[in-house]
Amino acid sequence: MRLATRARLVTMVAAAGLVLSACGAAATPAPTAAPPTAAPVVTPAPGTLPAPEQTSIKIGMSVTSELSQYAVKLAEQAGFLKKYGFTNVEIIGFEGDGKAVQAMLAGQVDFITAGSSSVINSRLTDTPFKVISMNSILINDGLFCTKDIKTGADVKGKTVAVSTFGGTSHGSVLLSLKSLGYTAADVVITEVGGQSARIAALQGGSIGCAPVDASMQADMEALGLNMLTNLVKSGLAWGRSGLVSTDEYLAKNPNTALVLAAASLEAQNMFWTAPDEAAKYFAEFAQIDVADAAKLVKNFPLTGDRTMMWTADAFLAPKEVLSTVQPEMANVDVTTAYDQSFLKKLVDIGFYAKIGVPVP
Repeated sequence: MRLATRARLVTMVAAAGLVLSACGAAATPAPTAAPPTAAPVVTPAPGTLPAPEQTSIKIGMSVTSELSQYAVKLAEQAGFLKKYGFTNVEIIGFEGDGKAVQAMLAGQVDFITAGSSSVINSRLTDTPFKVISMNSILINDGLFCTKDIKTGADVKGKTVAVSTFGGTSHGSVLLSLKSLGYTAADVVITEVGGQSARIAALQGGSIGCAPVDASMQADMEALGLNMLTNLVKSGLAWGRSGLVSTDEYLAKNPNTALVLAAASLEAQNMFWTAPDEAAKYFAEFAQIDVADAAKLVKNFPLTGDRTMMWTADAFLAPKEVLSTVQPEMANVDVTTAYDQSFLKKLVDIGFYAKIGVPVP
């Protein structure tokens, strides 16, 4: 019995040992796996632009004979649009803001270059526009008249041409008349078209006066035309022309708008940093002599804006002019007619610094 009892005790102790051993093995924690290596954070270089949502776009230029809307075309010629991600860009010329606006309303173009007056007008329609960059914030026109109209007194009762009613040239005429002591009621204002069409009409004698770039004074006088006013010297802020799209398009394609504004800004900067190169491109585009293009480029900084920024005054003056012919314009909040967030973002990401444009 003792031997049997002792054998059973040994067996029980051995079994208990196996159980404890098994419990101990289960309690031993598994080796901890090494944490995965975190992906390195890549910080984009200052001035890096996002990819545009739309790489194929169409742009309408309401004026093709002046530098005031030329930056976007220069951006194409200089290769900036391609460099920043646009694969297919079609730029279409129109005669006046009105036709360019109609093209955008019809969905024929995604952006236009147009004056602030057209954008302010759009705020009272079902398809409002916004300006996202501004080429020029001063009117650079003079009022030129035929040889028989030599003084302000001679202007009364004469026919004065504009590109389109409510456009920048219309505002230019109204301001010129104001400086001469007249109003729109004292003349006959008619739509003719862009600057080249207005000059042709002056030469043909079908109109009495028309706004033409004041820097062309010598050329106009050589044709026997008289300059009665020079709005370049007025100092009045005026949103002469800018890059424009609909509120809807901008909301859907913010990167497209940002990149297009950036490319236009870089092209605009060439008037200050590479004027000879800019003049060659413009001569090719406008089909004029390089020497003539160089004169225009040299004078452009007098009215053009290197930063492509603006203040509310650039829209308030056109609004006041528009209100004289469209009283309902007085109710438009001009701050809804533009969006400076695109340019501000270009400042924040370092694009202005990258291309050497000073920030006001």
